Amino acid sequence: MSEATQTIHMAADEEAIRIRIPMKLKKRAGRKEIVLPKAVTGTAPAQDALVRAVARGFHWQSLLESGEVKSIRGLATRFHVDHSYVARTLRLACLAPEIVEAIVRGDEPDGLTLGRLMRPWPVGWDEQRNELCGERG
Repeated sequence: MSEATQTIHMAADEEAIRIRIPMKLKKRAGRKEIVLPKAVTGTAPAQDALVRAVARGFHWQSLLESGEVKSIRGLATRFHVDHSYVARTLRLACLAPEIVEAIVRGDEPDGLTLGRLMRPWPVGWDEQRNELCGERG
């Protein structure tokens, strides 16, 4: 993620007005996205599909562990989704803690998208950090 400050120049009677807007540029799904700080937006920066999917994975895992739901098919039926989607989403509960924390903070590595997390990745946390985060891990 790169830090940037956007400066907008407006001319008015030979004087310039300079407006500084603090923001981060983040690459998501091949496009650049402007991420404004929490103080500007009033909301946490990472309230997106990636955070919801990770939270869903942990929630579904807890339902299985508690015995409230007996199987992946039971989860799929309860939440009206395909069982293969449930299985892929449950894997998110096995992400390395540092990766989960980065996602929740909105500071996940460039290119780490929900689509990428739904494809196979290593089970070991060190391998996850290397594959999903590059050298940042």
